[in-house]
Amino acid sequence: MGERFFGAIAEAYKAWNAELTGFLNRQLKRSPDTAQDLAQEAFAKWLAASNGAEPPQKPRAYLYEIARNLLRDHWRREGVRGEHLAASLDDQAFAPQAGSLAADPGMQPEARADVNQRLRMLQAAIDAMPPRQREAFLLYRYDELRCEEIADRMGISLRAVEKHLQLALAHCKRHVHGEAS
Repeated sequence: MGERFFGAIAEAYKAWNAELTGFLNRQLKRSPDTAQDLAQEAFAKWLAASNGAEPPQKPRAYLYEIARNLLRDHWRREGVRGEHLAASLDDQAFAPQAGSLAADPGMQPEARADVNQRLRMLQAAIDAMPPRQREAFLLYRYDELRCEEIADRMGISLRAVEKHLQLALAHCKRHVHGEAS
């Protein structure tokens, strides 16, 4: 790896690390630890991508592009976690599984009540969403449309669909875990 390339990254780190971490923290709605991790990962990816190449013409823009890609990946991972939460709530059956709740009849009404309560909280969360966010969420979750199809149907950008879904999943998670205001 050329000293020039390494020097450019070192200079960029000194000049923009705090700024980049602040940007990521704002994008993540005040999650400083995750922001710091993503900022470090952005510099590490830049360093790994070097292969002895010349520094980019616009290093700050290049760094921010890496950071935005890392944010998208982070939100996708978080969205998948949120989807698993919603799926686990939606897919729980009320009938006992063989060898599970049937073995202890005293648990069945409690388990059923817990599932019903969580489903009511999820429904309340969906009902409380802003209309466009709710539309994107329902098209994705229940109509099983891809983000591109939702963007076409709603007449918005793919990025807007992703943002609606991210906010909807976080909203559902807060409601189901009792953190809603």
